[in-house]
Amino acid sequence: MNKEKIFRQLSLLNKYLKELNSLKNIPFDEFEENSITRAAAERLLQVAIETVQNIGNHIIASRGYRNPKDYADIFRVLEEEKILPHDFSESLQQMAKFRNRLVHIYWDIDIKKVYDIIQNNLEDFERFAQIILEEMVKEN
Repeated sequence: MNKEKIFRQLSLLNKYLKELNSLKNIPFDEFEENSITRAAAERLLQVAIETVQNIGNHIIASRGYRNPKDYADIFRVLEEEKILPHDFSESLQQMAKFRNRLVHIYWDIDIKKVYDIIQNNLEDFERFAQIILEEMVKEN
C-alpha cells in the first residue's frame, strides 16, 4: 500500500469535510435558494465520496483483493476482507449510489437529501478515514 498516496487522499478528504461542515449552519431555506451554495455542496459531496472510493480501490488493488464490480462494490470487498463492518459497508454503498446520482442524474438531485447528508452523515467520512488509518498501522 502506498501510504503517501493514502495520506494525500485523506488530506483532501479532510479539506472537503471542513468545507462541507461550514455549510451546516445555513438554514435549509437559504441553502435551497442559493444555487451557488447548492452547487458547491453537491460538488464537495461528489469529490469527498470519490476520494473515499479512490482510497478503497487503492487498498483493494495493492492487496490483490477481488476486483469490485462497481463503485458500491468497493465497500463490499472491504467488508469481505474484514476492513469494514457490515452496517458501515452498507452506508458507504448507499453513499456510492448517491455519488452516481450526483454525476449522472445531476438535473434531478433531491436538494433535501444533499442537505440531510451534510447535516447528519459527514461523520461517515471521518469514520472511514479513522478505519483506514488503523488499517495502515496494522500493516507496519
